[in-house]
Amino acid sequence: FCEHMLFLGTEKYPDPSGFDQFMTKYGGSNNAFTSSEATVYFGAASSEAAPEGLDRFADFFRAPLFKKEFVKKEVQAINSEHQKNVQNAGRRIFQLLEKQANPESVVGRFATGNMETLYDIPSRNG
Repeated sequence: FCEHMLFLGTEKYPDPSGFDQFMTKYGGSNNAFTSSEATVYFGAASSEAAPEGLDRFADFFRAPLFKKEFVKKEVQAINSEHQKNVQNAGRRIFQLLEKQANPESVVGRFATGNMETLYDIPSRNG
């Protein structure tokens, strides 16, 4: 969830589409993914974009806005990713392996997030 929200504005660069527009302006692209052990952010743009691009990227972690108005939209995007991945045979095999872990270990817990775990339950719980 945080992976998604970081791209949507920071204290210094509050425009929610500002980072994507900046990357496009300099012929770049960017994305991110979260695995079971790490979240990885990556991007590429022309070298002239480096100083501002790095400043914008650093501000993701220094001062993200996490605006409430984008929460449901981003949870819906995460839910769509989850639904797509449910059909992936490799993910299903990995899930079976995770279920073999010690029941007290975090390894076997649901880890990707969906509408229920990221929005419905937190909304009900305040």
